[in-house]
Amino acid sequence: MSNQQINNETEFLDMKENLQQIEAARVVYIDDFIPEGEEESDQTSYFEQALGTGNVKLILGPKRYYATVKLPSRTIIEGQGMELTTIQTPNNAPDFEWTVSVKDKENGAEYIVVRDLSLDGNRRRGSEPAGGSRSSCLTYHGVKYGWVSNVFAYNSSLHGFDVTSTGLDYHYGGDGTVDTGPSQYVWIDSCKATDWIDDGFTTHHSEFITISNCYAYDPNNRGNCNAIEIDDGSRHVMLTNNYSKGCYGGIEVKAHANSSAASNVHIMGHISREDTRSYNFRHIGHHTADDPDSTTAFHLTATNLVSLHPNNKKGFQNNTDPRALVISAYTNVSITNFTAIGDLDYNFGNTPVVAIQYKAKNVSLNGFNISQFNNASDAIIVFGGGNRGDQISLSNINIYDTGVNNGIYIGSGHGKVTIANVNAINSKGEGSNAVETATNSVNISGISTTGYQNAVRSAGVNYVEPITVIKGGARIASSTGEPTHDQSIILSSTSSPTASGSKTIVAASSNSHAEGEGSVVLGSAGNSRARGPRSSIISSSGASAGQPNGCFGSMVLASNLTVNPESYSVVGGYGASGNASSANRKWELNSRTGGVTAVGQFSGGSSFSDYAEFFESMNGDSIETGMLVTLDEDKIRLAENGDDILGVISETAAVVLGSAAYHWQGRFLTNEFGGKVYEPQSVRTYDVDEEGNTLTTYSEEVVHLPLENPKYDPSYEYKARSERPEWNIVGLTGQVFVRVNEDVQAGDWLAAKSGIGVPATQGNVKAMRMTKAYDEADGYGIALCFIK
Repeated sequence: MSNQQINNETEFLDMKENLQQIEAARVVYIDDFIPEGEEESDQTSYFEQALGTGNVKLILGPKRYYATVKLPSRTIIEGQGMELTTIQTPNNAPDFEWTVSVKDKENGAEYIVVRDLSLDGNRRRGSEPAGGSRSSCLTYHGVKYGWVSNVFAYNSSLHGFDVTSTGLDYHYGGDGTVDTGPSQYVWIDSCKATDWIDDGFTTHHSEFITISNCYAYDPNNRGNCNAIEIDDGSRHVMLTNNYSKGCYGGIEVKAHANSSAASNVHIMGHISREDTRSYNFRHIGHHTADDPDSTTAFHLTATNLVSLHPNNKKGFQNNTDPRALVISAYTNVSITNFTAIGDLDYNFGNTPVVAIQYKAKNVSLNGFNISQFNNASDAIIVFGGGNRGDQISLSNINIYDTGVNNGIYIGSGHGKVTIANVNAINSKGEGSNAVETATNSVNISGISTTGYQNAVRSAGVNYVEPITVIKGGARIASSTGEPTHDQSIILSSTSSPTASGSKTIVAASSNSHAEGEGSVVLGSAGNSRARGPRSSIISSSGASAGQPNGCFGSMVLASNLTVNPESYSVVGGYGASGNASSANRKWELNSRTGGVTAVGQFSGGSSFSDYAEFFESMNGDSIETGMLVTLDEDKIRLAENGDDILGVISETAAVVLGSAAYHWQGRFLTNEFGGKVYEPQSVRTYDVDEEGNTLTTYSEEVVHLPLENPKYDPSYEYKARSERPEWNIVGLTGQVFVRVNEDVQAGDWLAAKSGIGVPATQGNVKAMRMTKAYDEADGYGIALCFIK
């Protein structure tokens, strides 16, 4: 047994022994001290006589007594049962008086027991709260070791039960301060309170307090009247299996702005019935963005809570909106197994059932059932904006017929919220969004919906079917690996891969590394490294793409031991052994220049067999396929006898030049020989935030780019030459199909007459074979010819 366990055991035995000593020391009966005829007078003095200096057990009879009872240390006061024995504050008592309190309020007391009776605060005598800790039915000031059981407090001018520190005025020394002389080790059990002005049960600047099996209902006032309020400076408090009804708050854990918050409070079982705010956790004055953060509002746990029909039919707090649960300004809050059931006959006023707001942090809600709230805006809302909280987790949430707008709503600015495993049903099919997030950076998974227009609405985008959103670096289905950036992922990979840059992926790879921002390695191995920004390596081994902090858009594809040091370039290559090298490149596609480089041969996979260029016709019309053409200056026309034949209008060209497919041919300036004029240009890529907004930060690279013609206007619509009738594809060399007259035979050289091939003794077009016999109706035959 540890020293701590021995100390706890010893302390418990001491407590038990002290109570037994008090029970045995002196037992007196109050009726022995009250003279005949004084049954309805102020009996305070007789109680003082009976109690003496303490170390006494005072037994009361089954009747009503009129007194303000002051308890010295080591006192047990015992009635014959709740509502059988009653102590009533006398009519002539001043407003500040308590029905029962300790005798020495400046120094406190120890070993105080009150049980089996009722306390009537007699507020009907016209009393008003006198301020501070005064005017309650029962107040423990600085009590160490106190018990209250089977006591009914009602008609109080302030609280039913108050466990507080020594002194008559509550301590308001600022956040982070606590009062001296706290009550400690006090247990209130099986008690009830009603018809009070402020709170049924409350604690202030005290510690190690337990309230269990108690019931508070129907206060008299319409202000902040809570069934149980754990208030300023309270700490280490247990609330177990309690009930509330018809109050402003069922349980409120709070503090004023100029005091420390209640902390380390734990709730195990509570049913709140028809309270306005069933469970309300807050530190006043520490809510808005301009307020200081609370230094003491920490550590709340709750389990097995019920909010039954929350409403504000009584008009508490100037008709404030009802809630089942509100969390404000507290950090480290964990709530599990929470049930909120609405009253379908009560209009919830387009407000949320559960709210997390005002800088609440490290909040976890798990196992929530929320159902049948008529006209509630949302089942759960996490407010955003400048007052928003942080680090919030919502999991295992069941929502049924609640939320005109959304089942769950996450406000603006949130980037550290997780929503997991939500079942949402709208039985009328009238739901808008089961889950809506103002930003696209909320973690979302496991959403199941029925009767909603959208399963998820994220950053203004609607998703009819549920989506999964996961933030942060991840390693999935991988035995090893280090996704060291919060926007990196390693997927189905082995042998210590790393994804160290922003927006990087290593997938289906081994011993590979994605280093540059936006880089990717797929299906690769052998210490492959995507080093430059937006670089990638696919289906390769021992490859390297780009350079650190430069060389954008570099790719290596299907290669071995190959390096691509160029920007905006795709290469393939192979090295049999040795180190990776750029010398192992075998082909390259350059996106900046449009150039293609390869060390091997180009083989056409189709039957296309000629080499062609685009030429513009003189008359601006299309020329029919198979017609022989000649140049007239820089344009073409049908060839005639004696013309030099340029080529034939072709549909079988394997290579076609001069298409100007993408933009006006004069877009870029050229030198006197037609070559493009290049110059170094700085290219900036600006960063964007999670919402897609462009930031002022950027990455920059210097690239040699062609100089654009100032006459180029990108607003003009451009059509490629292939889409314009005046531009024709002319086969210049290779095998082509030519229209011929009836005299042409295989082996003939061809000349031309109006574009039709005719026999000649020499030339550059030779008929190889006839593919279509001459047809008089068509006016031509077709010969497969070779142009040299």
